[in-house]
Amino acid sequence: MADRPCDLCQLAHYTQWYAEFHHPFRFTILDCDSCDVPIVVLGEHRVEVTLEEVAYMEKALSLVAEQRFAGKFSKWIFDHQMRQIPDHYHFHVRPLLW
Repeated sequence: MADRPCDLCQLAHYTQWYAEFHHPFRFTILDCDSCDVPIVVLGEHRVEVTLEEVAYMEKALSLVAEQRFAGKFSKWIFDHQMRQIPDHYHFHVRPLLW
């Protein structure tokens, strides 16, 4: 039985894309097609990331969240729980609703 291709490796362009980074490592910020909030997707199919990589991606995603949630939500959280695709590192930024 063939393995199913990784949706995060393929990254179809059917949601809003905000940025693609190639240095110091590859990652993309776009809207999640499942929950319609910004998401960071690592450019490599791996789960292990360094603290420095996470900090860099969080900083970039914060800039998107500031613009995306402006006027609606003043606070947000990073959700690092990889529910649907647990083998390709990604995380969401979600409005803090309480």
